[in-house]
Amino acid sequence: MDTPDGLKAHAADYKPQAWEQYTMDELGHWVHLLAKRAEHRDNPEKKAKDLYDARNYLTMMHEKLKAMGG
Repeated sequence: MDTPDGLKAHAADYKPQAWEQYTMDELGHWVHLLAKRAEHRDNPEKKAKDLYDARNYLTMMHEKLKAMGG
């Protein structure tokens, strides 16, 4: 799969196509836990970062679904 546009900004920080190694279950856990942690944050910057990261994992899930034909 091609690296999703939403992840290209981070591509230099990881091995090529490393995002493909996550399972759907793992990605779902990341999204859930980061969103939950964001709800508990009192610091707006850290909350925003958690939500940003959760969206990146959600993007990975979306790309996997597209590759499955969805």
